Amino acid sequence: MRLLKRTVARRSAFFHPAVAGPPDRIGSSAVDRVPGQNDAGSLSSFRGWARVALGVTAALSIAAPMRSFADCTGRCAGWEAVEEYNGTNPDLPKTVVEAVKFEQAIDDHSATWITDFSWSDDNAWERDFKESAQSGTDKLWVDDVDLVLFAGHGNSSGIFFGVNQGDLQAHWNESTLGDKDLEWLILDACQVLKNDASKWNRWGWPVFEGLHYILGYSTNTFDKDSRGEDFIKYAMQYGWRVKSAWIKATILSESGTTAAYMRADSATSNTYEDHLWGFGFTSSDPDNPDTLYYLSWSTD
Repeated sequence: MRLLKRTVARRSAFFHPAVAGPPDRIGSSAVDRVPGQNDAGSLSSFRGWARVALGVTAALSIAAPMRSFADCTGRCAGWEAVEEYNGTNPDLPKTVVEAVKFEQAIDDHSATWITDFSWSDDNAWERDFKESAQSGTDKLWVDDVDLVLFAGHGNSSGIFFGVNQGDLQAHWNESTLGDKDLEWLILDACQVLKNDASKWNRWGWPVFEGLHYILGYSTNTFDKDSRGEDFIKYAMQYGWRVKSAWIKATILSESGTTAAYMRADSATSNTYEDHLWGFGFTSSDPDNPDTLYYLSWSTD
């Protein structure tokens, strides 16, 4: 039996308690089903190379290459992936392949979405995820599109990069997302959504300012090249809800890990029913969220 854990936090003027609740539904409406198959799907028995976020021992600084700015005026995605870590972490041979397949799946399944930026290795920068008040450029990149995939190393504090363009790690306390455009953020990295008592005040309340979902992992995960592509296939080709497409993608890609998502809601939003733009209902932005939801599940 697949294990699911759901918790809820509601905004308070003084603290943000986690309140246990019933599990979020999986595949409970017709739009989340493919004929003859539900969200449980089939499990992949393949074990890839485990991603472990190691401590960074040196700050590697490389001269900034020229990059043109993102300019999203429609339905836009972007991705950043790090395969070569220049000695600061073990290399991950499948991350860039995953991101390229993610982009190709968008091209295959939508005539209205575009991929607005695609940065790999030394062109993937920490400051693209950082708030401008923290000397970042998120309004030009990550928060200038609707959907972003990051594939690389991570831990509960954030995601790691291979070059020092601002820093080697994008931290939760330097990111405020959705206050310009971003709705859905996939962090395909270890432990960013680690299920502990501090999760609400890491990649939760400080980060969600219009952002609908962060999709990721509670535990370590494996270096696989299929998750981004599978997420897009189920979200676009089959029209599944965002949360269900991510659950499906994680279960298909591996077993023995715990994946997760966090989502925000307010009195005027309904992100539970979120679909990618053009593939069903999409909620209004929870600009001032009063509730956060967290779900984790075993990929066994």
